[in-house]
Formats: sequence, C-alpha cells, structure tokens
Amino acid sequence: MDSTTSRLRKTFRYPTDTSDTDSIPEAMDEEEQENLIKNLHEQNTNLNIQYTRILLALPLVCILPYLSALFALQTTFLSILSISSLLSTAWMVFVLPSGETGIYMLDNLNNTPATLDDGGVEYSKRVVHPEGPIRQYLPYLNVGLCLLLGVLGKLVRERGDGMWWVLSWLPAAVYVIVVCGKFVMGGVDPGRELEGLRYGFKGA
Repeated sequence: MDSTTSRLRKTFRYPTDTSDTDSIPEAMDEEEQENLIKNLHEQNTNLNIQYTRILLALPLVCILPYLSALFALQTTFLSILSISSLLSTAWMVFVLPSGETGIYMLDNLNNTPATLDDGGVEYSKRVVHPEGPIRQYLPYLNVGLCLLLGVLGKLVRERGDGMWWVLSWLPAAVYVIVVCGKFVMGGVDPGRELEGLRYGFKGA
C-alpha cells in the first residue's frame, strides 16, 4: 500500500525551488486531476462489476452437484443446507456493494483512514452502514452454516460416503473465495486515493 501511495503521489507532484525541473513531470491543473480521477473511478467500477458477476456465478454453479442428491433420503438434509449456504452467498454478492463483505472486522479494516507519507491528508475510504437484520447477521449465520456442514460431512464420511465429505466443505470454500474477492475489491480504489492526494496538494 505504501509503494502504491508513493507512486500515486508522483502524479500530482509539484516542482519546488530545489528540485530538478527536467526530472519532474509537469504538474496537473485541477481539471486534469478531476478527469484522471473520474477515469480511474470508472475503470475501477467496471472491473468491480466484472468481478462481481464472476463471484455471483460461482455459488450458483456450485449448486448443481447438490440437485440430484436432494432426492436421496440420506443426503436430502445436507443438500438443503448446502444449497441454502450457496444461495446465501450469492444473495450477499448481489445485494452488498462490491467492496463490502458484510463482516464487520474485514469491512472496518478496509475502511481504515489513509494518511499521506508526508503527513498531512487523512481521508476515509468509505462508510459502511448495515441495513436491516438480514444484511447484518446473514454473513455470520452463513459462517456457522458452513461449519455445521463440515461437521455433518465428517459424520457422513464415517458412514462410508467419502464424496460428501468433499461436498460438505464446498460451500465453505466458495464463501471464503467470495469474501476474499470482495475484500480485495474493497481495498483497491485508486481514484479515491488520488482524490485525497489532490486535496492534499491543492494550492501548493
């Protein structure tokens, strides 16, 4: 993150009396800065849309192996729980913003204010406000459901069905991939970082 910020700072760097003007790029005016930030926001938004579609498709595709098992008496209950977990994961991808996981600790980590290396401008990346009990508690309930499936899958394995030991952990694996993907998207916002730098150097 520090190296990224250092590179971004050079974009809005202003020449000083002691600097070599030949080695420092010409400073951008406010309109150029605004256009650059707007373009970066658009690019980041488009990438987030593409990644969100991939993350949304993942749990929906993973439902397929459980559909046939719904009609087997021994695996009906596990199939229902697995499908419920995968649908919950897909719902969270669809409803929550691209960079929001629904897990307070992770979202708060991405919401940590960023400070410039030379000190001075500090800005918050985003404000996360959970809306409603479903959005607030479903991520944690899904974690509990994934753990329950893992325990039940172990019991099924002891009865001789090794395939279900793998399938029982699939919803947990999908959920981890989705949460990690959304966390990474939430931590990458070059336009917002440049916006903070712009106001930091404004009037310099």
